[in-house]
Amino acid sequence: MERYGNDGLDLEFRQIAITADDVRSSRLTTHDVNTRDVNFARYREECLREGIDPHTAIEVEALRPGLLRQRLGDTIEGLVDDVRQWNIEFRTEDAERELLRSLQVVAKKIVRGESSAENAQDE
Repeated sequence: MERYGNDGLDLEFRQIAITADDVRSSRLTTHDVNTRDVNFARYREECLREGIDPHTAIEVEALRPGLLRQRLGDTIEGLVDDVRQWNIEFRTEDAERELLRSLQVVAKKIVRGESSAENAQDE
């Protein structure tokens, strides 16, 4: 991020999907870590700080999709300052998405060579 951010990025990273508590619980499928990976030393230090075994890893796919969505949704909602504005933006985005779907249908009809009279009849 530093390399491509032109020093203009102010980012905060949070562990959301798989947490140290998930690893400690031993409820998720694990696999061995590639100790030859160039990032292993950093990973090892982070694991040791969290009190977990650095030779075991868990992929995000081990988490149930519903739980992953819930964790991400809860985190995003927790970052929203103006819920009213968020809801307005959400509805606007939904309406724009529907407009794009409608335009796609019309464009497909035009490409197929259907006449404008047929298009008007269909709508």
